[in-house]
Amino acid sequence: MVRRFQSPSAYGTRKGVVRSDEMISLDISILYQVILFVILWLILNKIFFQPYLKLLEDRERRTTGAQHDSSDLEHEGAQLRAQYEEKIAQARSAGYAVREEILKNAQLERERILGGAREKAAQVLERVRRELAIALEQERRLAMAEAAALAAEMASKALGRKVA
Repeated sequence: MVRRFQSPSAYGTRKGVVRSDEMISLDISILYQVILFVILWLILNKIFFQPYLKLLEDRERRTTGAQHDSSDLEHEGAQLRAQYEEKIAQARSAGYAVREEILKNAQLERERILGGAREKAAQVLERVRRELAIALEQERRLAMAEAAALAAEMASKALGRKVA
């Protein structure tokens, strides 16, 4: 069954009847609805909205805290890496310095040993030269004596008489 709206005069002027010239009737039911809405709002706010907002706030705080902690850890890691690389560079330069010192000491030791060997070789060479000069002089004297004796013998054979 379809009801058609009729003019207000058809219904009479009973209480609660909407007249066509009014859109909303302002009676006590609106006040009840507002009061019920506020009470419902307060209850829902206490039971659902505040805990939910607190949950969202805690989640945001944890997320922000975790991001902050992550950022701090990355920064700390970068600092530790820089310190590590600096210490490696220092150790490397110290190692090079020690290596250079060892090479310098080895070169000095080498020069000392070679100098000693050269000096000893020079002494041996000088002694051998003296001995050789003495032996040469002795051989020369012997050769001169033999040459003189050989010449005297050749002369005596060539002359047929003894030559003094």
